[in-house]
Amino acid sequence: MNNAMLWLLDAANWFGSAVCHQWDSHSYFIAGVPLCLCARCTGMYLGGLLTLLYLALRKPRAAQLPKLPYLVALLVFFFLWAGDGVNSFASVALGHPFLYEPQNSLRLITGALMGISLGSLLFVMLNGNLYRNPYSKPIYENAADFLILLALIAALVLLVNSQMAWLLYPLSALMLVAVIGLNASIWTALAASFFRAVTQPREALSRFAVGITLALLLLNGLALGRYALGVYLGVPL
Repeated sequence: MNNAMLWLLDAANWFGSAVCHQWDSHSYFIAGVPLCLCARCTGMYLGGLLTLLYLALRKPRAAQLPKLPYLVALLVFFFLWAGDGVNSFASVALGHPFLYEPQNSLRLITGALMGISLGSLLFVMLNGNLYRNPYSKPIYENAADFLILLALIAALVLLVNSQMAWLLYPLSALMLVAVIGLNASIWTALAASFFRAVTQPREALSRFAVGITLALLLLNGLALGRYALGVYLGVPL
């Protein structure tokens, strides 16, 4: 393992610690190394990143919520994610299964579905705040729009669940990008409301620079705070 690969794993774990508990029992191991995010966060962040990239390529400036059937699906994904999370938390608190035995595969699946919901709504918010004249069409107009994304998400889940050794570094890199990218997108969408709306994507670069800067400051602050609590105060985090 060379220095660049060690740096990648350290960076992924550092930024992952800002947004995830990173419990080994709730995480996937690849080549004997736990991923930088728990199974649920792995699904959510990678699913969210994939959704943003998919929509950026397929509906680059769409800023309307999806049609009702797809909006209902996004809500269902949220409730599946929340329900599995409640069951997992209750099972840990009780010391035995609450409604059913928690499994990392279920955490990954429900997290990935939540990633679709998160990425979809974030994409709408980004385009709506960034562009003066965003495209007045929904992000999912027909079954093909939605089913292609679901197929890509399913492939992602199967890939992570395979836990093949060669995936360690590619997944770590993707998860690092996902954590920074999704948080930067949130801050960009918020910061864009304080700037003049743009007409071309290249004009939005300054807004993304602000978003990335704010995201890095926040993530480093959270990771540093967690580290300080654990090392200097002995708080088990």
